[in-house]
Amino acid sequence: MLLNSKKRKRSLLMTRLMCCLSSLYLANAHADEFDTLQFSAAVNRTWDNNLFRLSNNEISDQITTYNAGVKLDKSYSQQRFIVNLNYIDNKYQTNEFLDFNTLNYDAAWQWTLTPALTGTISSATSKSLAGFADFRSRVQNIRTNKINQFRAEYSPHKVWALIAGITESSATNSQTFNAIPNFDFNAFDYGARYNFSSGTSVSFLGHSRSGEFNRDLNALSLFDNGYTENEYEVDVTLKASGKSNLTTKLAYLSRNYDNFSQRDYDSWLGYVRYDVLLTGKLKFNAELSRTIGQFDTPYSSYTASDALTTSLSYFFSEKLTLGLNSRYAQRDFKNPVFSGLPSRTDEEKSFGVALTWQPIKNVGLILNTSKSSRDASSGYNSFDYNDVTSSLTLDLKI
Repeated sequence: MLLNSKKRKRSLLMTRLMCCLSSLYLANAHADEFDTLQFSAAVNRTWDNNLFRLSNNEISDQITTYNAGVKLDKSYSQQRFIVNLNYIDNKYQTNEFLDFNTLNYDAAWQWTLTPALTGTISSATSKSLAGFADFRSRVQNIRTNKINQFRAEYSPHKVWALIAGITESSATNSQTFNAIPNFDFNAFDYGARYNFSSGTSVSFLGHSRSGEFNRDLNALSLFDNGYTENEYEVDVTLKASGKSNLTTKLAYLSRNYDNFSQRDYDSWLGYVRYDVLLTGKLKFNAELSRTIGQFDTPYSSYTASDALTTSLSYFFSEKLTLGLNSRYAQRDFKNPVFSGLPSRTDEEKSFGVALTWQPIKNVGLILNTSKSSRDASSGYNSFDYNDVTSSLTLDLKI
């Protein structure tokens, strides 16, 4: 009852905040002359030779995904509204118990109260199959993610800016999954940004989060029901030239659990991403990153993944593009809560080729094939898989 009361109070706070800003906007809005409305549709056919990510006795399947979407992008005076709706229907040829459909959406109001005071109110909900790389049970587990955000920026000279905001986020599984459990959190986001005349920008941001898990305390497994978390980050966007772009993030995250300090952890994370147009037809991207994720087991409390991702695109013409992509990652399972257990490390590799053909402006065909593998210190968690995906897309803008 106490948990539900807290959730209602937080939702009421966000609702009042949105209503307040809506009232301020409606008093000053004037309609623009034109609307922008976009419709999209796609059919994806994927063959996966190891659907359940097994180390042996692989099970293959063919998945057909139907997508239908609509996007509204409308401006009124200095206000802008963007709404995306996307209906997705997944059909499995053999494993029909995995069939599901969903309506995902995201919406944003990019508001302006004065030229110096701007911001965004946004909301998004998405559902997807959890997959079987980490969720090892062969049952359907639908993961629902929701996020609501309010962000304000005060920048009187468009050189420096003060940033503040509120974030609400939640994730739920349709099946019990203690390693990555259901959660919701509130966050206060704050910071500052400086824009240089060259186009380079530097941001200093902080996030103070308070989270809860939708589960009871479990002293035997040390499963907690809440935590506090602080993250501090520096973001840099460097425009080295008209043909290249370098972006970086360096952050430090510290999490403390409400009851079981054995699961407390802290870590550095971030990324360096480089994009460059090598020639008029050849584009290269590379990213080196470290990501952190909760993973509650007896042998771990979180994972740290160090990854190198690259992609190379060759534009034969405006209608035909060939792409190559690769990823190598090492994933370490850290902070065990019981002594004497073997540690776990995963080595992940993938390589893919994609061919995109757009014969006319609003119609596209994509053929993609990839080969991936995971070598885990625990043989049960090792697997290889190949998939081939063909996609036919249609976009219409009025």
